[in-house]
Parts: sequence; structure tokens; C-alpha cells
Amino acid sequence: MYKNYFYLFRCIQELEPLVRGKKIFEIYTQEKDKLFFHIPLRDKPNFHIIISTNSQQHSITIKDEHHKAKKNTINFFVEFLPSSIGEMKIASGERIISLVLSLGKLFIVFRGSKSNVYFLDEQNNLHSFKKTADKERKNIAEELSKTEFIKESVYSSINNIIDEATVKKLPFIGKDIFIEVESRNGEFKKNLFDVLCEIQYGKIAVHFTDGYKPAFHPAAFISIKPSDDYKTFDNYFDALNRYFALYYSGSKVKDIRKEIEKYLTAEIEKLSNKLNNLKARVYTGSKENIYHHYANLLLANIHSIHKGMNSIDIQDYVTGKQVKIQLDEKLSPHQNVSFYYNKARSEKIEFQKSKELLNSTKNRYGTLITARTKFEKIESEEELIQLKKELKMKSQVLPSDEKKENYSFRHYLLENKYHVFVGRNSRNNDLLTTQFARQNDYWFHARSVSGSHVILKVENTKEAIPKKILQQTASIAAFYSKSKTSKLAPVTYTLKKYVVKNKRHELGQVTVTKENVLLVKPEIPEECKPIED
Repeated sequence: MYKNYFYLFRCIQELEPLVRGKKIFEIYTQEKDKLFFHIPLRDKPNFHIIISTNSQQHSITIKDEHHKAKKNTINFFVEFLPSSIGEMKIASGERIISLVLSLGKLFIVFRGSKSNVYFLDEQNNLHSFKKTADKERKNIAEELSKTEFIKESVYSSINNIIDEATVKKLPFIGKDIFIEVESRNGEFKKNLFDVLCEIQYGKIAVHFTDGYKPAFHPAAFISIKPSDDYKTFDNYFDALNRYFALYYSGSKVKDIRKEIEKYLTAEIEKLSNKLNNLKARVYTGSKENIYHHYANLLLANIHSIHKGMNSIDIQDYVTGKQVKIQLDEKLSPHQNVSFYYNKARSEKIEFQKSKELLNSTKNRYGTLITARTKFEKIESEEELIQLKKELKMKSQVLPSDEKKENYSFRHYLLENKYHVFVGRNSRNNDLLTTQFARQNDYWFHARSVSGSHVILKVENTKEAIPKKILQQTASIAAFYSKSKTSKLAPVTYTLKKYVVKNKRHELGQVTVTKENVLLVKPEIPEECKPIED
């Protein structure tokens, strides 16, 4: 309501005694749509009037202490300054303010997107702050010459209008005033005059409404419910400064609320899916005994297995039934046995981890549900910031130093020719796989256990990578995994183009759509040379 016609009248009433007889030394802009008037006062040498011609937030504010920027500043109406300030008036029924100066007149016109500041010199030439076409400037000059400017009580212009319907058609009164008038008991015209008098002379209330929007209105209004941060002011400019402080604070609160709401929604959805998957995994049970039993069966029938077989039917000595066990045709009989023993060990570890992860995920999920309930009741910026800390929310944008650190992969050289890169942590793994690796590079990862992503760079796609290089890279991948202490470890390898990461994956997690397996010794090969990047 601070932009209301009657509050603008109050604005010039309070402003004129401050600046009348003083000189405007500079008029300049250093922000879009804002014009700064430098008017030194005896005890305030850096006093400024600030005119905002923004179509959504046009206003007149004052600053006791403001310093002109050294750069990006444009001066206006220089040839007419310094100039002494005379009386100030407002147009009858229009949001146009006139300042009589010793060298001309200034007009502040608030008219939506056409808001502007004009200077009419002593030769009746009209100069403008914002660029204006000659035809439009001519029309404005003609309009201003015919406009009646008043200084007496602003509601004197409607004093002779008795008809309520006619008053309601006046565009400069505003719906907020009519809502307040109609909310009061008594005769319409008396209520209207009371309200206008409260605007002109009464205390001003500034506070947040329920929707985190700042309100600016007479403290005597009964149609607007005050909130907890309700404050009253005797001075228009003090109230307006408070209003804008709340406005920008409210915008910040909205941004923080939006950020937290987005985070909670995404995290709860992600954890819900994770819980479902973990429950299915745990409730299905561990396959450790099955894999261990398969390994024992294969070991007992080792002489019946030959390299190149992809499966074997064996009579189970426990149940007496035939069991079909899948084999890797590229592995030897003993390697296939080792594969199932390793798989049993991995299954035991992974199943235990799944149970622990299920419990921790349940706890985290419960914490987020509680936080969401708390969030819905929070109103202040301080409480929202505290909630962000409790949730340990982090910015999506990494600081430059952190980015540099996360792109620092382990780097090895095989046979002075083949470059191997190893991820250092989950985030580093993601960067290595999704941003650093090319589609035809080889991707390695220890099978069924957690570990680093490993990339073997392929410089020439027409050149076949020797099997020895693939095995050595696999050994490095096994070394940087939970299989590091195993005698032999299975390692998945494939081309990067068969490695998929989507929004449902956690940090460092991917899906492999096509894979091969190498059974290798976890180690850094002797001929492998570390590179310091």
C-alpha cells in the first residue's frame, strides 16, 4: 500500500521540510531504474533521495548516508545543477510529484512501465531520465502543463462527492482503502475520511502477512490481521525502509523454503525406493550357503569339469537331486571353484552390509519425515537456516578448490603406453566414469564388492588392447577394492558405453549392461608406473 496515492502525498509532506531551501548537487544513476539525488544537509553531508522507477516497485526513499559508486555511474541534468529546492506538490488524482527548483522543475511520474523522471528547464524543454521518443516527450510536456498540482489536504478533491458509487469509480483511491471502509460500522463517507486521515497522519504498521508478504498500512486498520513481527512507525520513510527490509527478507525465506522442500521431497523419495530394495534384499535372505555349496560340489567333481564348459549337471550329495551349476567357459576348473567360494564370501559381507544399511536407512527416513513435519511449521529465516544445518544440506555447486581435488584421480602408466586412472572416492568415481571417460575406454570394477572405478584409456580404437594390459588393469581395480586381501578376485570389465548412471543411483553407483570377468591377483603390477599429475 506504500505506493497508494495518499501515501505519496504523505511522503512529500514529510520530505519537503527536510530538503526545502537545500541544493541538489548531483543527479545520477548507478542501478537500473534508480535515480539518486545528492542533497547535502548540515549534519548529513551524504544525504540522498532515491527515486525508483521500477514498474513493480516504484518508490521515493531517502538515505542519510550514501556514497556514489566510482564506476558504472551516469549523471543526469548536469547543466541545471546545482539547483535549490522550492516547494513540492502532487498532481490532483495522479501519482505525479512536482519539485520546483531554482533552474527549472522536476517531475517524478509513477505510471507502471512508463514511470520516469523529467526535468523542465526555463526554456520549457523537457529532458528525461529514461529514453523517451520525441512524440511521447511532447505529449508528456503538454500533459504536465495542464495538470493541477495541489498541496492542501488530498481528500478535499472528493469532499463534494456525496455519491458512494461515484467515489468508488475514482482510480486513485485503491481497493485496500475501500475494503477497510466497508469493514467498519457507520456511514461510508465518514469512514472514508477517517481512513484517509489515518493514512495522512496516523501510525504506519509494517509486518509479514501469512504468505510471507510484507504489509504496509495504517496501524488503525481493522481489515488486516497483524502478525508477530508487527511494528509501527510515525514516519513514512522509516516505515518504508522497514517494508523493503521485510520484502527482501521474505524473498530470501521463500528461496530457502523452496530449497529445503525440494531437498526433502527428493531425499524422502530416494530413501523410500532404497528401503524397498533393501527390504526385498534382506527378506530374500543370503545366498552365501548356496554359493559355498556350489563351490564344494564343483570341487568334489573337479575331474568332470573342463575349460570351455558353460555349465555342469552334478548330483547333490545332500539332496540326491541333480543340480545345474553355471560355469565361466573362459575359466579353468579350479578358477570356477574359486569364483563360487569368493562369491560366497562376498555374499556374506554384502548381506550383512545390507542389513546394517536397512537399519540406518530406516533411521534416516524417520529423521527426514520428522524434519518435514517440523519444516511445515517453521516461519522464520533463522529457524530455516538451522534446519538446513541439521539436515546437513550442501550446495549443489562445488567450490573451485573442491572440484580440483575431486578431479584428481590416481594415475598409472602400463608399458610406458597405456594410461590407467583410478577413482579416490564415490564422488570422484562418478566424475571419472561420467565426465572423464570416453565411450570406448575400458571400465573396470571389482565384482560384488565396493571399490574404485578404474578407467583404461583407449587412444586408438582400431588397436586391440593386449590381454596382459587388461589383466594388469583388473589387478589394479582389485587392489583398490574390498577384495584387496584375497588371493584371487573377480573383476568386471567392459567398455564405458555399457556403464549407465541415472538419477536413482547413489554416489559412485552405476549399472553395467554388458560385462566380462577376469579372475586376477589384487596388486599393483611391478611394471606399473605411478604418474604424479
